[in-house]
Amino acid sequence: MSGNTGRGEPRRAPRGGETGPRRYVGLLLVTVSSLLSVALAVVVNVATGGQLPERFAAYGWLAWPTVATLTLAGVGLALWQHRLGQVDPPSASPAVTPAGAPPPPGQLPVAPRLVGREAEISAVEELVVAGAQVVTLSAAAGTGKSALALSYAHRVRGRFPDGQLYLALGGAGPTPLAPQEALIRLLRAVGRDEEERRGTLEELSSRFRSAVADKRLLVLLDDASDAAQVRALIPAGAGCLTLVTSRRLIADLSEAAVLTLDALSTGQSLELLAVTVGADRVAADPSGARRLVEVCAGLPLAVHIVASRLRARPHWTPSALADRLEDESRRLDELRLGDTAIRSTFRTTYDELDEFDRLVFRRAGSHPGVVFGATSAAHRCGLDEPVVLSALDRLVDAFLIEAPTPRSYRLHDLLRLFAVEMLQRQETPGDRVACLLRQLDWFRDRAETGGGIADERDNILAVLRTAVAEGLTDQVWALVEAVHPLLTAADDHSYRLPLWRSAEAAAASSGDDRRRVRALRWVSHSYGLSGEVEPELATAREAFALAERLDDPGELAQTSRRLGEALRAYGRPDEAESALLRALRLFEQSHAVEEEVEVRSALGTLYNTTGRHRDSIRVLRPAVALLPAPITASHGWVLLGLAAAHKLGGHRAKAVELTREAFDVAEHLNDDFLRGYCFHERGWLAAEDERYPDAEQDFRSMLDIFLRIRHGAGVGSAHRALGTVAAAQGRQEDAASAFVAAIAQYERLGDREAADSVRRSLSDGGRAGPVSR
Repeated sequence: MSGNTGRGEPRRAPRGGETGPRRYVGLLLVTVSSLLSVALAVVVNVATGGQLPERFAAYGWLAWPTVATLTLAGVGLALWQHRLGQVDPPSASPAVTPAGAPPPPGQLPVAPRLVGREAEISAVEELVVAGAQVVTLSAAAGTGKSALALSYAHRVRGRFPDGQLYLALGGAGPTPLAPQEALIRLLRAVGRDEEERRGTLEELSSRFRSAVADKRLLVLLDDASDAAQVRALIPAGAGCLTLVTSRRLIADLSEAAVLTLDALSTGQSLELLAVTVGADRVAADPSGARRLVEVCAGLPLAVHIVASRLRARPHWTPSALADRLEDESRRLDELRLGDTAIRSTFRTTYDELDEFDRLVFRRAGSHPGVVFGATSAAHRCGLDEPVVLSALDRLVDAFLIEAPTPRSYRLHDLLRLFAVEMLQRQETPGDRVACLLRQLDWFRDRAETGGGIADERDNILAVLRTAVAEGLTDQVWALVEAVHPLLTAADDHSYRLPLWRSAEAAAASSGDDRRRVRALRWVSHSYGLSGEVEPELATAREAFALAERLDDPGELAQTSRRLGEALRAYGRPDEAESALLRALRLFEQSHAVEEEVEVRSALGTLYNTTGRHRDSIRVLRPAVALLPAPITASHGWVLLGLAAAHKLGGHRAKAVELTREAFDVAEHLNDDFLRGYCFHERGWLAAEDERYPDAEQDFRSMLDIFLRIRHGAGVGSAHRALGTVAAAQGRQEDAASAFVAAIAQYERLGDREAADSVRRSLSDGGRAGPVSR
């Protein structure tokens, strides 16, 4: 949001600190005073017969001139500070009260210690210096807006010698203070007698403005419900400043500058935690402290609660309390200290809403996922989008929902948990399930009609987890099967894997073994694409065993193929060959042409890896004849397998030709996964011709692709290839660096055999050949 002084959009408080001239003058004055103290100590020492250190003895005569110079500098700085103080006098300056007159009101409560809000304090000061006489601080419950307003008021109270007034307006409570009663209290505070404290709202407001018209007065109106509650309470005198805090956005006071507050950053939250419990306890358990403040969602109130609980339990570590807060079902219960609770601060604002906005909050606010759109929220609510959009805007103004863009919304974790709690308490089980079903149906329809899922992936995964917990097996499968065809081999495996994990969990909970075996195959495949060989093999074995129990030839063929590919990646070529040949026989018997091509391609890769190029050509040549007419990725993989086989057999020209054809397929399909391995094959052809710069360029292109699509095994192979090429050119330092990167990658994936192989290459000075996919 952009800044204003009452005529535009609300201003968002900036992050980071700012300083003014008075602060610099003050720092200089402190520095000069410190130096003057040292100089005077030297003078006293010399005057009383003391001796200076030998290396300084020759300069003792400078002591008195130094004292004189520093004294003059200090006087000058003090005068300068005093002059600046005509605009911003120090808050400690006492008000001068005429003899016999009552002292000016000083109603400000004690300000709590403010941590991490220097930028916001500076933002308020900027608005005031720019001429704002009314500043509204609006933010969510627990954000610390009242603490900020009080801290600022105490800092600048010296500017207001005629007094500081404070009113708690109770806007967040069930009975906000009426404007008329508020004016009576203000008139009493400025010394008006009982007779003047009677009359209509307009009369009281006029008397208050007249009473303070010529005064320099600070008025803090805390916890306002809306503009109507505070409009009559604002003094009009040029020397007055009014600060207003509210849990709602008050942007309809024409004379007000509006400032909204963000939650604290993780670093600011850690600073607040350290101030409260002690920096030593935070330093002793930094990861636990970070976890603890992260679940507090940047709310100072929540951080204060957990910090106070730790302070009362000196033997607890931040990790111990963070562990208790991990359970989302108990988190709001844990965030309580005495009569202060996060839940009650949210509930107060929630109860102020009308029934329609409450419904939208609990249904849209409990949306699984971090950020959601207006259309998704409307489907979840079961209401027309325009009316939901209006309600969402009102919820944003109430700081119950955030709007990072005009049509996207989010809640921090604590408010999301509160929305879920309200949904569970105030809606029937049938209504809750209907809410989830509408959302599942909308995601499925969007996927099936080509509406795109790229911007909804995280939400889809979150909705699937919720649906699994609710036992909606058929709906989970319908959504997974709608989304799966939109994925390619190059898709981010961090998405593919949880997608099928959700499907497997739903099938397992319902006892549907046929669905479960299919899901396990895809889970294993996802692990394989990322290069995690151990879970890939373990899940493939589980799928194969389940298919054998089902006695389903189709699933047995699919799981045999998946098991063979996992065994090959794990470095067990004999077992891999047996499983793949079994799959080939079953696919041939069932005339599953597409699957037969894919298993032949897998066998070709296995034979190339083990140096059996003749066997590779034998299984791949029939695959060429079986390839379908439209070009698919299978065309590219068969061509690439044949290229590797011909290279191994010494037919380099044929290998180059086939690699080029595979590249054409990858470019035609825009398939990054295939393209990456085309670079791999072409790079090794160049390396064998000792065209090392060309080889290195191809391997770097391969590395860039596989890093982007997170194909772990490909990343390891690219580092290994770059190390081998560098070693061949005598660049041992570069070779060692690349080999170390490859080892680290393979160890991260759990592929110990590949890691050990690269270690041998490293110890042998870089002698290593190509590694097939």
